[in-house]
Amino acid sequence: MHSTTAGRHAKFRHLRERSPVHFDAAIGGWCITRYDDVLTVLGIDSGEPEPLPKRVITHAVKLVRPVITLSTLELLDADDATFARSVAATAAEAFTLAHGVEAFAATALETTQVFLDNALRALRDHPAQADLLRKAPSLAKDAVEELLRFDTPIPLAPARRTPGPVVLSGRTVEAGEVVVPFVAAANRCSVRFPGGDRLDLRRKPRGVLSSCPTSTALARVTGEIALVRRLKAAAR
Repeated sequence: MHSTTAGRHAKFRHLRERSPVHFDAAIGGWCITRYDDVLTVLGIDSGEPEPLPKRVITHAVKLVRPVITLSTLELLDADDATFARSVAATAAEAFTLAHGVEAFAATALETTQVFLDNALRALRDHPAQADLLRKAPSLAKDAVEELLRFDTPIPLAPARRTPGPVVLSGRTVEAGEVVVPFVAAANRCSVRFPGGDRLDLRRKPRGVLSSCPTSTALARVTGEIALVRRLKAAAR
């Protein structure tokens, strides 16, 4: 595993196990790392744009699929970094045009590119898992969900301010406090996902958390289309 990624997740694991509701003076707020606590905090209004309705996302995804497919096929000979950057840019542009909301354009691009970078790196670092997906492309949907869980593209969701006292892992955080949901840490929480630090493309994870559901929807469909084709092209 990439050293930076490994170090980040080692820190997240330490916080989950030893200090799941941890005050960090540098950010002036509480770092929240366990799954159930992060889910609670995500329910607090962050002041960010609301996710698009599911029907709007579904329609937009349907419209962008052919664009993503064509982009993927045109870039199969590119290196991984160029592939991730170019496919993500095409997908984000098409997605933004499809639903007509500019608020998510930058986040859609960042989430999709970082997800593809993370996923390709994880598959390089776990060749047996890459071979599994290459030979069983029907696993693509669950594999993408597992890759989103294993190395969540945007590790932290926007900070919230507690509207009233909130109990998190037995600690009461008083009203008016800043809380930061560490979604990447929550997605490796072993209570929710046993063996959470292990990549297992057969896992079928449910309830993977994200900092922006709208942008993650684009990353998800892009991964489903692009990753298997990329793996097969690399094997030629």
